[in-house]
Amino acid sequence: MAERDVRRTMQSSSSMGKGMSFGSPRRLAVLGLILFFVGFALGGVGNQVQGALVVTPFADTITALGFVLALFAAARAGSRIRQILIVGIIYGIGTFYLAEPHSTHVDSGFGLGLSHIQHISLGLLLMVIATVTSVVLAYYHTRTATVRR
Repeated sequence: MAERDVRRTMQSSSSMGKGMSFGSPRRLAVLGLILFFVGFALGGVGNQVQGALVVTPFADTITALGFVLALFAAARAGSRIRQILIVGIIYGIGTFYLAEPHSTHVDSGFGLGLSHIQHISLGLLLMVIATVTSVVLAYYHTRTATVRR
């Protein structure tokens, strides 16, 4: 009897059902998508409105947090590591085109003959694709199975 109590106390809280709950993967995915686009909009405001430049670092942080939440939701939903890795690589390439100076794109050989604004647009597009793909993976892996009769 005492041995059973020792085993029970050695179990982690997550295996006993008392772990931290992050909510359903679908809710996390939607929250991530919302945060991503809020940060995206704030970044546009920070770059366009004079005096609102101080918003830009917060916008970048909120955008990245949105992506991380969407990717976390996809992982919690049961996506394979290969799928998560591909989404992360796409996001990383998008970050390269968005954040690096134009000379880095050209000198690295990945300039593709585009102007700097086209590199920025390509980076944003890749980041949006990666985030939306994460949300789609979360929804795909949490779909309900249809019962055939």
